[in-house]
Amino acid sequence: MKKFLVMLTVLFVGISQAAWAGANIGLKGVGPRIGFVDPDHGDGAVTLGAVADMGTWTENLPWELAFTWWSAGEEEGSYDWSYTDIAIRNSVYYTFEVDKNLFVYPGAGIGVHFLNASVEGPGNYDSDESDTEITLMILGGLQFPITGNWHGQAELQLDFGDAEQTNIQFDFIYELGK
Repeated sequence: MKKFLVMLTVLFVGISQAAWAGANIGLKGVGPRIGFVDPDHGDGAVTLGAVADMGTWTENLPWELAFTWWSAGEEEGSYDWSYTDIAIRNSVYYTFEVDKNLFVYPGAGIGVHFLNASVEGPGNYDSDESDTEITLMILGGLQFPITGNWHGQAELQLDFGDAEQTNIQFDFIYELGK
């Protein structure tokens, strides 16, 4: 049994070394993100944020971290409500080169949403609720060069879970160390 465990350990170490051999992980680029979000329960809003290119797991499999914020509000009768979402997203996608330096990609990821909803009304009525939700997302987009160290991404992203939403967003990424 001991011999089997040693052989199994050597096998897993060998496999993991081969898997990590093509990885190039680390902060490779940063930039702003702007877009439009259409939440499942509410009006659409402009979304702002930042994106970090965290390198690649393999040649065509980039890893990306993003931070986004959006807020929407509405007056309904004598009540004012507002809804805010701060999200941290972690995604990977597979790139296909369709032309020189022009890539399309499908991808997936997970997001953590910090949600806040508040309502104010007559008679000093004030209600404020916060929640944290996890969503799964699928995405697809187009990556293209802009100038020198800058490249852009246009992306459609669908979040599934309690904080369902559709995002159309644009990233402007400055490539570090290029």
